[in-house]
Amino acid sequence: MEAQTITTLTSTPSTAKEAPPTSKASIVHFNIDQQCPIQYVTVYNDRAEVTRRIQHHFDNQGTYDLVFEGFSPSVDLTSLHVSGGTGKACTILEVSYQTRYETTTIEEIDLTPLDQLQNEFNNVQVDIDKHQRELTRIVKQRAWLDGRASKLMNQDEHLNINDLDLMQQFMDFYHKTLLKLDNETIHEENEIKKLTQQKDGLSSKINEHGVEGQANRQKTKREVTITVYIGSNDIDIALEVSYLISNCSWSASYDVRVTSSEITRQQTQLTYYGIIVNKSQENWPDIQLSLSTATPSLGGVPPKLATLKIGYEVPYYDYDRTHNLCAAGLLESSTSSLKKSSGFMRMRAQTSLAASSLEETNERQPSNMVNVLAAQTEASMSSTSFAIPRRTTIDADGKPHKVTIGVLDLTSTFTYTVIPKLSLHAYLKASTVNTSDKQLLAGPASVFMDNNFVTHSAIDNVCVGDTFDLPLGTDASVKVEYKPAKKLTDTQGLISKVHHENIRHEIHLINTKSTEVIIYVYEQVPLSSDEKIKVKLIIPDLRSKEHNLNYTVTMNDSNNLEWKCILQGRGECRLPLEYTVEWPKDKRVEFKQVN
Repeated sequence: MEAQTITTLTSTPSTAKEAPPTSKASIVHFNIDQQCPIQYVTVYNDRAEVTRRIQHHFDNQGTYDLVFEGFSPSVDLTSLHVSGGTGKACTILEVSYQTRYETTTIEEIDLTPLDQLQNEFNNVQVDIDKHQRELTRIVKQRAWLDGRASKLMNQDEHLNINDLDLMQQFMDFYHKTLLKLDNETIHEENEIKKLTQQKDGLSSKINEHGVEGQANRQKTKREVTITVYIGSNDIDIALEVSYLISNCSWSASYDVRVTSSEITRQQTQLTYYGIIVNKSQENWPDIQLSLSTATPSLGGVPPKLATLKIGYEVPYYDYDRTHNLCAAGLLESSTSSLKKSSGFMRMRAQTSLAASSLEETNERQPSNMVNVLAAQTEASMSSTSFAIPRRTTIDADGKPHKVTIGVLDLTSTFTYTVIPKLSLHAYLKASTVNTSDKQLLAGPASVFMDNNFVTHSAIDNVCVGDTFDLPLGTDASVKVEYKPAKKLTDTQGLISKVHHENIRHEIHLINTKSTEVIIYVYEQVPLSSDEKIKVKLIIPDLRSKEHNLNYTVTMNDSNNLEWKCILQGRGECRLPLEYTVEWPKDKRVEFKQVN
């Protein structure tokens, strides 16, 4: 038996002047599922906090032990927190928890499946024995036949024609009989092998059933005992018991919907879902649910930064010589190991069991919302909670249960991205600002345009006010033409000959829409890795302050040109590119893609 007791003495104002008596306590038993309904559940990324309500009528004043049974094995009993009272004389004296093991009788265990497996096992063993005896008989027949053939072959007497005929007949008989015996041997061995495999499988099932039956015989009972002192007669007491439970979690999921008519209004509708998975062996029927963005698994202590020391580097040849000597056995070497240890930081560092007197409150009613009920956001210093406005049931079936956190109408800027060297498609993207009061957690997103599925995407963690991008697929209404490059090569210089190459490109964009679009175009310009390799950009001229009315161009950190084109409805734009590359004539250059 495992037991641990945590004692807290707390008095309400009505009993503060008198210490509770120490008479023997009366015991009241409660079944946690049948008599202690769940009030609300807060789900985290790897666990949940469950709060149950207990109501009981006490006829007489005195000390009582309230024993609660039926806790799931996933419950962390060290996280128990008890509070409550009705404002009258009620003092929580002690809270303890224990695990007991009870052995059931054989009659209480259903042995019918085990009996069936045992009968099948016995029948298979009988068949194996039968085939084994048949195989032994075949071996004896072959041994006798081989003995007769050896005796016949070892005869030294003179043979006549009749003896030769008899020998020929024996040889034919010997050959046919050997073939028959070989076939029967193979058949019997195969049958024995197949039955042996079946026997091993039944043996494993019998062992598993035996272990399961043994586990069923030894039932585990997890109990919590709350010792209270009741200072008045004929009184109703209400308590709340909360605890942490593992094997349950929630994650985010999204639906993103965009329509063509809304692109000009720069609006995106994002439906925020919470996907809850409960494998805790504890059902949550008709509960008030809250989803928290807190991550208790990460702990609350920041990592410790070690000291960075600098010293002289050990010469390579010394290390190599030492290594060789050790390999040759001429020098002893010693190694040391560093043991690493890791601890798990619980969300609750210490169980809080202080009693408090609470006034009964009415059940919180969901807010009146139009269309979809949105979760109420409650922000704290380090996390955010989403209170689901309607009661729901989450069974411990391990299946995903989807609840709607909210439907967010967000402000977006729609742009196109074109990389003609890699693809001649225009990729639509929505740069969206999280103008809601809800933090977005990382999760998958299904993107729809004009109620048609476009693609699967993903959203990273997005705080309130941050901007995130959503890919919306390709749009055929923006056409891209990428004309082949024109190269002119020659040799320049009188003394130091250099290879000179001139490259020209042109990108042609056409907007077939009736509305204005913004297109970002990216193209490579070689980046020299040697001072003797010279790259000169001719068109476009980045130093010129005069920009085309349709676009602006810059060079980004990756040494790629970035055009920002604003095309009017039915408009088009041409983006010329020209640069030269020079390198010594006696050298050869290669182009490498570097990410």
